[in-house]
Amino acid sequence: MKEVKRRDFLRNTLAAGVGSTLAPAVLLAQEGEGESPHPVDYPPPASGKKKKVVVAGAGIAGLCCAYELMKKGHEVTVLEASGRHGGHVFTVRDGLSDGLYADGGAEQITKPGYERYWEYTKEFNLTVLPYPRRRNVYTKMNDKFYTEDHFKDPAVLKSMGFNEREIKHIVKHNLHELSRLFLDPYLDKFKDEYQPFGVGYDDLDKVPISDIYKKEAASPAALKFLGGENSSALFRLWQAAILHKRGVANFPIDVFRLKGGNQGLPNVFAKRLGPRVKLNSPITEIKHDNNGVTVTYKDNEQTKEITADYLANCIPLPLFKKIPLTPGLTPEKQFVADNITYDSYSHIIFQASTKFWIEDGFKSINMQFGHPDLEFIWQMAEEVDTHRVILVAVAPGGVSPQRALAAFREVYPGKKDSIEQALIKDWTKDPFAPNCERTDFPMGELSKFWPHVMTVQGRIHFAGAYADNLNWGQEAATRSANRVAKEIDEA
Repeated sequence: MKEVKRRDFLRNTLAAGVGSTLAPAVLLAQEGEGESPHPVDYPPPASGKKKKVVVAGAGIAGLCCAYELMKKGHEVTVLEASGRHGGHVFTVRDGLSDGLYADGGAEQITKPGYERYWEYTKEFNLTVLPYPRRRNVYTKMNDKFYTEDHFKDPAVLKSMGFNEREIKHIVKHNLHELSRLFLDPYLDKFKDEYQPFGVGYDDLDKVPISDIYKKEAASPAALKFLGGENSSALFRLWQAAILHKRGVANFPIDVFRLKGGNQGLPNVFAKRLGPRVKLNSPITEIKHDNNGVTVTYKDNEQTKEITADYLANCIPLPLFKKIPLTPGLTPEKQFVADNITYDSYSHIIFQASTKFWIEDGFKSINMQFGHPDLEFIWQMAEEVDTHRVILVAVAPGGVSPQRALAAFREVYPGKKDSIEQALIKDWTKDPFAPNCERTDFPMGELSKFWPHVMTVQGRIHFAGAYADNLNWGQEAATRSANRVAKEIDEA
Protein backbone atom coordinates (compact mmCIF):
# COMPACT_ATOMS: atom_id res chain seq x y z
CA MET A 1 0.00 0.00 0.00
CA LYS A 2 1.27 3.49 -0.38
CA GLU A 3 2.53 6.52 1.37
CA VAL A 4 0.24 9.43 2.00
CA LYS A 5 0.34 12.95 3.38
CA ARG A 6 -2.91 14.14 4.89
CA ARG A 7 -4.04 17.58 5.81
CA ASP A 8 -6.89 19.12 7.68
CA PHE A 9 -8.08 15.84 9.12
CA LEU A 10 -11.19 16.78 11.09
CA ARG A 11 -11.82 15.48 14.57
CA ASN A 12 -14.68 15.73 17.05
CA THR A 13 -13.35 15.43 20.57
CA LEU A 14 -15.26 13.11 22.83
CA ALA A 15 -13.05 13.45 25.90
CA ALA A 16 -9.91 15.50 26.35
CA GLY A 17 -6.74 13.51 25.74
CA VAL A 18 -8.12 10.02 25.43
CA GLY A 19 -11.15 9.82 23.13
CA SER A 20 -11.70 11.17 19.64
CA THR A 21 -14.02 10.32 16.78
CA LEU A 22 -12.40 10.67 13.38
CA ALA A 23 -14.04 12.45 10.48
CA PRO A 24 -12.01 12.03 7.27
CA ALA A 25 -10.79 14.78 4.97
CA VAL A 26 -9.15 14.79 1.54
CA LEU A 27 -5.67 13.28 1.53
CA LEU A 28 -2.78 14.04 -0.78
CA ALA A 29 -0.15 11.67 -2.13
CA GLN A 30 3.31 12.24 -0.71
CA GLU A 31 5.84 13.68 -3.10
CA GLY A 32 7.79 10.97 -4.87
CA GLU A 33 5.20 8.28 -4.32
CA GLY A 34 2.70 7.29 -6.93
CA GLU A 35 4.62 8.55 -9.95
CA SER A 36 4.60 6.39 -13.07
CA PRO A 37 8.16 5.67 -14.17
CA HIS A 38 7.32 6.31 -17.82
CA PRO A 39 4.62 8.22 -19.73
CA VAL A 40 1.69 6.05 -20.81
CA ASP A 41 0.12 6.07 -24.28
CA TYR A 42 -3.48 4.94 -23.85
CA PRO A 43 -4.96 2.76 -26.60
CA PRO A 44 -8.19 3.72 -28.38
CA PRO A 45 -11.47 2.24 -27.09
CA ALA A 46 -11.92 -1.45 -27.91
CA SER A 47 -15.24 -0.80 -29.65
CA GLY A 48 -13.79 2.13 -31.58
CA LYS A 49 -16.29 4.49 -29.93
CA LYS A 50 -15.48 6.91 -27.14
CA LYS A 51 -18.14 6.57 -24.43
CA LYS A 52 -19.30 8.95 -21.76
CA VAL A 53 -19.51 7.27 -18.36
CA VAL A 54 -20.68 8.46 -14.97
CA VAL A 55 -19.06 6.59 -12.07
CA ALA A 56 -21.10 6.67 -8.86
CA GLY A 57 -18.83 6.70 -5.82
CA ALA A 58 -15.16 7.58 -5.35
CA GLY A 59 -14.18 4.66 -3.17
CA ILE A 60 -11.34 2.47 -4.38
CA ALA A 61 -13.66 0.61 -6.80
CA GLY A 62 -15.06 3.80 -8.34
CA LEU A 63 -11.67 5.45 -8.70
CA CYS A 64 -10.11 2.30 -10.14
CA CYS A 65 -12.98 1.83 -12.60
CA ALA A 66 -12.82 5.46 -13.70
CA TYR A 67 -9.04 5.27 -14.08
CA GLU A 68 -9.26 2.17 -16.26
CA LEU A 69 -12.01 3.72 -18.40
CA MET A 70 -9.93 6.88 -18.79
CA LYS A 71 -6.95 4.77 -19.86
CA LYS A 72 -9.16 3.09 -22.46
CA GLY A 73 -9.99 6.46 -23.98
CA HIS A 74 -13.43 7.13 -22.50
CA GLU A 75 -14.83 10.30 -20.94
CA VAL A 76 -15.51 9.79 -17.23
CA THR A 77 -17.06 11.79 -14.41
CA VAL A 78 -16.92 10.47 -10.85
CA LEU A 79 -19.62 11.69 -8.46
CA GLU A 80 -18.85 11.30 -4.75
CA ALA A 81 -21.34 12.29 -2.06
CA SER A 82 -18.77 12.90 0.67
CA GLY A 83 -15.97 15.45 0.90
CA ARG A 84 -13.17 12.93 0.37
CA HIS A 85 -12.23 10.13 -1.95
CA GLY A 86 -11.20 6.63 -0.88
CA GLY A 87 -14.37 5.34 0.76
CA HIS A 88 -13.50 2.61 3.22
CA VAL A 89 -9.79 2.92 2.46
CA PHE A 90 -8.77 5.57 4.92
CA THR A 91 -5.49 6.41 6.66
CA VAL A 92 -5.47 8.51 9.82
CA ARG A 93 -2.81 11.13 10.56
CA ASP A 94 -4.68 13.93 12.23
CA GLY A 95 -4.31 13.98 16.00
CA LEU A 96 -1.26 11.67 15.99
CA SER A 97 2.26 12.75 16.93
CA ASP A 98 5.71 12.38 15.37
CA GLY A 99 4.52 11.65 11.82
CA LEU A 100 2.68 8.52 12.92
CA TYR A 101 -0.35 7.21 11.06
CA ALA A 102 -2.81 4.34 11.14
CA ASP A 103 -5.14 2.70 8.66
CA GLY A 104 -8.66 3.30 9.85
CA GLY A 105 -10.14 1.16 7.10
CA ALA A 106 -8.63 -1.43 4.73
CA GLU A 107 -5.95 -3.23 6.68
CA GLN A 108 -3.65 -5.31 4.47
CA ILE A 109 -2.94 -7.04 1.20
CA THR A 110 -1.71 -10.55 0.54
CA LYS A 111 0.61 -12.24 -1.93
CA PRO A 112 -0.71 -14.30 -3.59
CA GLY A 113 -4.33 -13.20 -3.54
CA TYR A 114 -4.14 -9.51 -4.47
CA GLU A 115 -2.74 -9.87 -7.97
CA ARG A 116 -4.43 -6.84 -9.54
CA TYR A 117 -3.53 -4.70 -6.55
CA TRP A 118 0.15 -5.63 -6.81
CA GLU A 119 0.10 -4.64 -10.48
CA TYR A 120 -1.02 -1.16 -9.45
CA THR A 121 1.76 -0.88 -6.87
CA LYS A 122 4.25 -1.50 -9.68
CA GLU A 123 2.48 0.80 -12.15
CA PHE A 124 2.46 3.67 -9.66
CA ASN A 125 5.84 2.97 -8.05
CA LEU A 126 4.34 2.47 -4.59
CA THR A 127 6.35 1.13 -1.67
CA VAL A 128 4.98 -2.05 -0.13
CA LEU A 129 6.07 -3.08 3.35
CA PRO A 130 5.85 -6.43 5.15
CA TYR A 131 3.22 -6.21 7.85
CA PRO A 132 4.00 -8.57 10.76
CA ARG A 133 0.59 -8.15 12.40
CA ARG A 134 -0.11 -11.88 12.12
CA ARG A 135 3.23 -13.05 13.47
CA ASN A 136 3.91 -13.81 17.14
CA VAL A 137 0.21 -13.58 17.97
CA TYR A 138 -1.06 -14.15 21.49
CA THR A 139 -4.58 -15.63 21.53
CA LYS A 140 -6.81 -15.67 24.59
CA MET A 141 -8.90 -18.82 24.92
CA ASN A 142 -10.64 -20.04 28.06
CA ASP A 143 -9.05 -17.25 30.12
CA LYS A 144 -5.56 -18.24 29.04
CA PHE A 145 -3.19 -16.74 26.46
CA TYR A 146 -1.73 -19.13 23.91
CA THR A 147 1.31 -18.48 21.72
CA GLU A 148 1.98 -19.77 18.22
CA ASP A 149 4.26 -22.37 19.76
CA HIS A 150 1.33 -23.68 21.79
CA PHE A 151 -0.63 -24.28 18.59
CA LYS A 152 2.32 -26.25 17.20
CA ASP A 153 2.57 -28.47 20.28
CA PRO A 154 0.75 -31.80 19.80
CA ALA A 155 0.28 -32.16 23.56
CA VAL A 156 -1.47 -28.80 23.81
CA LEU A 157 -3.64 -29.53 20.80
CA LYS A 158 -4.54 -32.94 22.19
CA SER A 159 -5.54 -31.33 25.48
CA MET A 160 -7.89 -29.10 23.49
CA GLY A 161 -9.63 -32.17 22.10
CA PHE A 162 -8.31 -32.38 18.52
CA ASN A 163 -7.76 -35.87 17.13
CA GLU A 164 -4.47 -37.19 15.76
CA ARG A 165 -5.30 -36.48 12.12
CA GLU A 166 -6.27 -32.90 12.96
CA ILE A 167 -3.21 -32.37 15.13
CA LYS A 168 -0.89 -33.47 12.34
CA HIS A 169 -2.60 -31.03 9.94
CA ILE A 170 -2.54 -28.09 12.38
CA VAL A 171 1.14 -28.61 13.23
CA LYS A 172 2.09 -28.74 9.54
CA HIS A 173 -0.06 -25.74 8.52
CA ASN A 174 -1.77 -23.81 11.33
CA LEU A 175 -5.05 -23.77 13.20
CA HIS A 176 -6.65 -21.35 10.71
CA GLU A 177 -6.15 -23.89 7.91
CA LEU A 178 -7.99 -26.71 9.70
CA SER A 179 -11.05 -26.53 7.43
CA ARG A 180 -8.91 -27.48 4.45
CA LEU A 181 -8.25 -30.88 5.96
CA PHE A 182 -11.93 -31.64 5.42
CA LEU A 183 -12.78 -29.54 2.35
CA ASP A 184 -9.84 -29.95 -0.03
CA PRO A 185 -11.09 -33.32 -1.44
CA TYR A 186 -14.22 -31.53 -2.70
CA LEU A 187 -12.60 -28.58 -4.46
CA ASP A 188 -11.30 -29.91 -7.78
CA LYS A 189 -14.81 -30.09 -9.24
CA PHE A 190 -14.94 -26.27 -9.40
CA LYS A 191 -13.37 -25.47 -12.78
CA ASP A 192 -14.48 -21.84 -13.11
CA GLU A 193 -14.12 -19.74 -9.97
CA TYR A 194 -17.04 -17.57 -11.09
CA GLN A 195 -19.39 -20.56 -11.50
CA PRO A 196 -20.43 -22.39 -8.31
CA PHE A 197 -23.34 -24.22 -9.94
CA GLY A 198 -23.47 -27.33 -12.09
CA VAL A 199 -20.47 -29.12 -10.59
CA GLY A 200 -22.55 -31.67 -8.72
CA TYR A 201 -22.95 -29.82 -5.44
CA ASP A 202 -26.07 -27.70 -6.06
CA ASP A 203 -28.05 -29.65 -3.44
CA LEU A 204 -25.45 -28.71 -0.81
CA ASP A 205 -26.70 -25.14 -0.74
CA LYS A 206 -29.38 -26.30 1.70
CA VAL A 207 -26.92 -28.31 3.77
CA PRO A 208 -24.75 -26.72 6.48
CA ILE A 209 -21.00 -26.96 6.00
CA SER A 210 -20.81 -28.47 9.48
CA ASP A 211 -22.42 -31.59 7.99
CA ILE A 212 -19.42 -31.94 5.67
CA TYR A 213 -17.06 -31.62 8.63
CA LYS A 214 -19.01 -34.33 10.45
CA LYS A 215 -18.99 -36.55 7.38
CA GLU A 216 -15.21 -36.19 7.26
CA ALA A 217 -14.92 -37.30 10.92
CA ALA A 218 -14.11 -33.96 12.50
CA SER A 219 -13.65 -34.08 16.26
CA PRO A 220 -15.99 -32.20 18.62
CA ALA A 221 -13.14 -29.71 19.19
CA ALA A 222 -12.79 -29.12 15.44
CA LEU A 223 -16.56 -28.74 15.03
CA LYS A 224 -16.62 -26.16 17.82
CA PHE A 225 -13.71 -24.25 16.29
CA LEU A 226 -15.01 -24.34 12.70
CA GLY A 227 -18.71 -23.76 13.39
CA GLY A 228 -20.73 -23.54 10.19
CA GLU A 229 -24.11 -24.76 11.43
CA ASN A 230 -25.85 -21.95 9.53
CA SER A 231 -23.51 -21.67 6.54
CA SER A 232 -24.25 -23.17 3.13
CA ALA A 233 -21.94 -26.05 2.27
CA LEU A 234 -22.06 -25.07 -1.40
CA PHE A 235 -21.10 -21.49 -0.63
CA ARG A 236 -18.25 -22.47 1.68
CA LEU A 237 -16.91 -25.07 -0.74
CA TRP A 238 -17.04 -22.54 -3.58
CA GLN A 239 -15.18 -19.92 -1.53
CA ALA A 240 -12.57 -22.49 -0.50
CA ALA A 241 -12.16 -23.51 -4.15
CA ILE A 242 -11.48 -19.90 -5.17
CA LEU A 243 -8.72 -19.60 -2.57
CA HIS A 244 -7.37 -23.00 -3.61
CA LYS A 245 -7.22 -21.96 -7.27
CA ARG A 246 -5.44 -18.72 -6.39
CA GLY A 247 -3.01 -20.46 -4.08
CA VAL A 248 -4.12 -18.43 -1.07
CA ALA A 249 -4.39 -19.58 2.53
CA ASN A 250 -7.65 -19.23 4.45
CA PHE A 251 -5.85 -16.84 6.77
CA PRO A 252 -2.58 -15.65 5.18
CA ILE A 253 0.09 -15.11 7.82
CA ASP A 254 2.42 -13.00 5.65
CA VAL A 255 0.54 -9.83 4.77
CA PHE A 256 1.61 -6.40 3.50
CA ARG A 257 0.61 -2.75 3.48
CA LEU A 258 1.58 0.45 1.71
CA LYS A 259 4.23 2.63 3.27
CA GLY A 260 2.48 5.67 4.65
CA GLY A 261 -0.95 4.06 4.64
CA ASN A 262 -3.32 2.25 2.34
CA GLN A 263 -5.11 5.45 1.37
CA GLY A 264 -2.21 5.83 -1.03
CA LEU A 265 -3.68 3.81 -3.89
CA PRO A 266 -6.98 5.75 -4.00
CA ASN A 267 -4.92 8.93 -3.80
CA VAL A 268 -2.98 8.04 -6.93
CA PHE A 269 -6.13 7.09 -8.82
CA ALA A 270 -7.67 10.43 -7.82
CA LYS A 271 -4.53 12.33 -8.77
CA ARG A 272 -4.56 10.77 -12.25
CA LEU A 273 -8.26 11.51 -12.67
CA GLY A 274 -7.92 15.11 -11.49
CA PRO A 275 -11.06 17.26 -11.94
CA ARG A 276 -12.99 14.27 -13.28
CA VAL A 277 -13.66 13.48 -9.59
CA LYS A 278 -16.38 15.68 -8.11
CA LEU A 279 -16.62 15.61 -4.31
CA ASN A 280 -19.64 16.69 -2.26
CA SER A 281 -21.76 15.72 -5.26
CA PRO A 282 -24.45 13.29 -4.07
CA ILE A 283 -26.59 11.64 -6.71
CA THR A 284 -30.28 12.37 -6.17
CA GLU A 285 -31.92 10.60 -9.12
CA ILE A 286 -31.06 8.22 -11.96
CA LYS A 287 -33.04 7.65 -15.16
CA HIS A 288 -31.95 5.12 -17.75
CA ASP A 289 -33.13 3.53 -20.99
CA ASN A 290 -31.69 1.68 -23.94
CA ASN A 291 -29.89 4.80 -25.13
CA GLY A 292 -28.12 5.88 -21.95
CA VAL A 293 -28.48 7.33 -18.46
CA THR A 294 -29.38 10.70 -16.98
CA VAL A 295 -27.98 11.40 -13.53
CA THR A 296 -29.18 14.23 -11.32
CA TYR A 297 -26.84 15.34 -8.53
CA LYS A 298 -26.13 18.18 -6.12
CA ASP A 299 -23.14 20.47 -6.60
CA ASN A 300 -22.79 23.03 -3.80
CA GLU A 301 -26.52 22.72 -3.19
CA GLN A 302 -27.17 23.45 -6.85
CA THR A 303 -29.05 20.73 -8.73
CA LYS A 304 -27.27 19.58 -11.89
CA GLU A 305 -27.88 16.94 -14.51
CA ILE A 306 -25.47 14.91 -16.58
CA THR A 307 -26.25 12.52 -19.41
CA ALA A 308 -23.98 9.62 -20.31
CA ASP A 309 -23.85 6.38 -22.22
CA TYR A 310 -23.31 4.27 -19.10
CA LEU A 311 -23.37 4.42 -15.32
CA ALA A 312 -20.81 2.44 -13.32
CA ASN A 313 -22.35 2.10 -9.88
CA CYS A 314 -19.64 1.73 -7.26
CA ILE A 315 -21.85 2.66 -4.30
CA PRO A 316 -22.77 -0.18 -1.89
CA LEU A 317 -26.22 -1.51 -2.73
CA PRO A 318 -27.86 -0.51 0.60
CA LEU A 319 -27.03 3.12 -0.26
CA PHE A 320 -27.63 2.82 -4.00
CA LYS A 321 -31.18 1.50 -3.54
CA LYS A 322 -32.10 4.73 -1.72
CA ILE A 323 -31.53 6.75 -4.91
CA PRO A 324 -34.71 7.10 -7.03
CA LEU A 325 -34.19 4.95 -10.13
CA THR A 326 -36.41 4.97 -13.23
CA PRO A 327 -37.13 2.31 -14.31
CA GLY A 328 -36.42 0.41 -11.11
CA LEU A 329 -34.18 -2.55 -10.54
CA THR A 330 -35.09 -5.92 -11.98
CA PRO A 331 -36.70 -8.31 -9.46
CA GLU A 332 -33.44 -10.27 -9.25
CA LYS A 333 -31.36 -7.18 -8.61
CA GLN A 334 -33.90 -5.75 -6.19
CA PHE A 335 -33.79 -8.95 -4.15
CA VAL A 336 -30.01 -8.63 -3.88
CA ALA A 337 -30.24 -4.95 -2.94
CA ASP A 338 -32.85 -5.67 -0.29
CA ASN A 339 -31.16 -8.71 1.24
CA ILE A 340 -27.40 -8.35 0.87
CA THR A 341 -25.72 -7.91 4.25
CA TYR A 342 -22.37 -6.54 5.35
CA ASP A 343 -20.32 -6.54 8.51
CA SER A 344 -19.14 -3.27 10.02
CA TYR A 345 -16.90 -2.32 12.89
CA SER A 346 -14.74 0.33 14.52
CA HIS A 347 -11.00 0.80 14.33
CA ILE A 348 -9.50 1.99 17.60
CA ILE A 349 -6.16 3.78 17.34
CA PHE A 350 -3.98 3.91 20.44
CA GLN A 351 -0.88 6.12 20.59
CA ALA A 352 1.63 4.94 23.20
CA SER A 353 4.89 6.50 24.37
CA THR A 354 6.81 3.20 24.48
CA LYS A 355 6.73 -0.41 23.37
CA PHE A 356 5.50 -1.30 26.82
CA TRP A 357 4.86 -4.95 25.98
CA ILE A 358 8.58 -5.55 25.44
CA GLU A 359 9.23 -4.67 29.08
CA ASP A 360 6.55 -7.19 30.02
CA GLY A 361 8.34 -9.95 28.12
CA PHE A 362 6.08 -10.26 25.06
CA LYS A 363 7.51 -10.62 21.55
CA SER A 364 4.74 -8.47 20.08
CA ILE A 365 1.55 -6.63 20.88
CA ASN A 366 -0.29 -8.74 18.29
CA MET A 367 -3.05 -10.10 20.49
CA GLN A 368 -6.50 -11.61 20.04
CA PHE A 369 -8.62 -10.94 23.09
CA GLY A 370 -12.10 -12.18 22.29
CA HIS A 371 -13.44 -9.40 24.50
CA PRO A 372 -16.89 -8.05 23.55
CA ASP A 373 -15.46 -4.51 23.36
CA LEU A 374 -12.09 -5.33 21.77
CA GLU A 375 -11.21 -8.16 19.43
CA PHE A 376 -7.70 -7.80 17.98
CA ILE A 377 -4.78 -5.41 18.42
CA TRP A 378 -1.51 -4.96 16.54
CA GLN A 379 1.21 -2.38 15.80
CA MET A 380 1.65 -0.42 12.59
CA ALA A 381 3.78 2.46 11.21
CA GLU A 382 6.84 0.69 12.61
CA GLU A 383 9.08 2.42 10.06
CA VAL A 384 8.42 5.91 11.47
CA ASP A 385 11.49 7.16 13.37
CA THR A 386 10.06 7.83 16.81
CA HIS A 387 9.96 6.24 20.25
CA ARG A 388 6.18 6.46 20.14
CA VAL A 389 4.10 3.65 18.69
CA ILE A 390 0.71 3.26 17.06
CA LEU A 391 -1.55 0.36 17.89
CA VAL A 392 -4.65 -0.48 15.87
CA ALA A 393 -7.50 -2.51 17.29
CA VAL A 394 -10.82 -3.81 16.02
CA ALA A 395 -13.96 -3.23 18.08
CA PRO A 396 -17.70 -3.47 17.43
CA GLY A 397 -19.53 -0.38 16.23
CA GLY A 398 -20.70 1.91 18.99
CA VAL A 399 -17.76 1.26 21.31
CA SER A 400 -16.24 4.54 22.51
CA PRO A 401 -12.46 5.12 22.72
CA GLN A 402 -12.68 5.20 26.50
CA ARG A 403 -14.56 1.89 26.59
CA ALA A 404 -12.08 0.26 24.22
CA LEU A 405 -9.15 1.48 26.31
CA ALA A 406 -10.79 0.16 29.48
CA ALA A 407 -11.28 -3.22 27.74
CA PHE A 408 -7.63 -3.29 26.70
CA ARG A 409 -6.48 -2.57 30.25
CA GLU A 410 -8.80 -5.28 31.52
CA VAL A 411 -7.44 -8.04 29.28
CA TYR A 412 -3.83 -7.02 28.54
CA PRO A 413 -1.74 -9.70 30.29
CA GLY A 414 1.20 -7.39 31.11
CA LYS A 415 1.79 -5.06 34.03
CA LYS A 416 1.10 -1.60 32.65
CA ASP A 417 0.69 0.21 29.33
CA SER A 418 1.94 3.64 28.21
CA ILE A 419 -1.04 4.60 26.05
CA GLU A 420 -1.32 8.39 25.73
CA GLN A 421 -4.50 8.75 23.74
CA ALA A 422 -7.19 6.81 21.90
CA LEU A 423 -8.96 7.72 18.65
CA ILE A 424 -11.75 5.90 16.87
CA LYS A 425 -13.08 5.49 13.37
CA ASP A 426 -16.54 3.97 13.76
CA TRP A 427 -17.63 2.86 10.30
CA THR A 428 -21.14 2.05 11.50
CA LYS A 429 -21.67 5.79 11.94
CA ASP A 430 -20.19 6.83 8.61
CA PRO A 431 -23.04 8.11 6.38
CA PHE A 432 -21.15 7.45 3.14
CA ALA A 433 -19.19 4.22 3.75
CA PRO A 434 -20.90 2.34 6.59
CA ASN A 435 -20.48 -1.10 5.02
CA CYS A 436 -17.37 -3.23 5.31
CA GLU A 437 -17.11 -6.67 3.74
CA ARG A 438 -20.09 -8.55 2.36
CA THR A 439 -21.16 -11.40 4.62
CA ASP A 440 -21.92 -14.96 3.48
CA PHE A 441 -25.04 -15.47 1.41
CA PRO A 442 -27.78 -17.22 3.44
CA MET A 443 -28.03 -20.98 3.29
CA GLY A 444 -30.31 -22.16 0.50
CA GLU A 445 -30.32 -18.81 -1.34
CA LEU A 446 -27.07 -18.71 -3.31
CA SER A 447 -28.91 -18.80 -6.65
CA LYS A 448 -30.88 -15.70 -5.60
CA PHE A 449 -27.67 -13.73 -5.12
CA TRP A 450 -25.27 -15.18 -7.65
CA PRO A 451 -24.51 -14.01 -10.27
CA HIS A 452 -27.14 -11.24 -9.89
CA VAL A 453 -24.95 -9.34 -7.44
CA MET A 454 -22.64 -8.40 -10.31
CA THR A 455 -24.79 -8.58 -13.46
CA VAL A 456 -25.49 -5.59 -15.68
CA GLN A 457 -28.90 -3.93 -15.77
CA GLY A 458 -29.28 -2.16 -19.10
CA ARG A 459 -26.74 0.67 -19.12
CA ILE A 460 -25.93 0.32 -15.41
CA HIS A 461 -22.93 -1.75 -14.34
CA PHE A 462 -22.00 -2.74 -10.79
CA ALA A 463 -18.59 -2.79 -9.11
CA GLY A 464 -17.33 -2.85 -5.55
CA ALA A 465 -15.97 -5.36 -3.06
CA TYR A 466 -19.48 -6.86 -2.82
CA ALA A 467 -19.73 -7.39 -6.59
CA ASP A 468 -17.12 -10.10 -6.99
CA ASN A 469 -16.94 -13.80 -6.23
CA LEU A 470 -14.69 -13.40 -3.19
CA ASN A 471 -15.33 -10.48 -0.87
CA TRP A 472 -11.67 -9.73 -0.20
CA GLY A 473 -11.78 -5.97 0.25
CA GLN A 474 -9.45 -4.00 -1.99
CA GLU A 475 -8.73 -6.91 -4.30
CA ALA A 476 -12.42 -7.60 -4.88
CA ALA A 477 -12.96 -3.87 -5.42
CA THR A 478 -10.20 -3.56 -8.03
CA ARG A 479 -11.11 -6.84 -9.74
CA SER A 480 -14.75 -5.83 -10.11
CA ALA A 481 -13.71 -2.34 -11.23
CA ASN A 482 -11.58 -3.81 -14.00
CA ARG A 483 -14.43 -6.11 -15.00
CA VAL A 484 -16.86 -3.20 -15.34
CA ALA A 485 -14.34 -1.07 -17.24
CA LYS A 486 -13.87 -3.95 -19.66
CA GLU A 487 -17.63 -4.52 -20.03
CA ILE A 488 -18.25 -0.88 -20.88
CA ASP A 489 -15.21 -0.60 -23.13
CA GLU A 490 -16.29 -3.61 -25.18
CA ALA A 491 -20.01 -2.76 -25.27
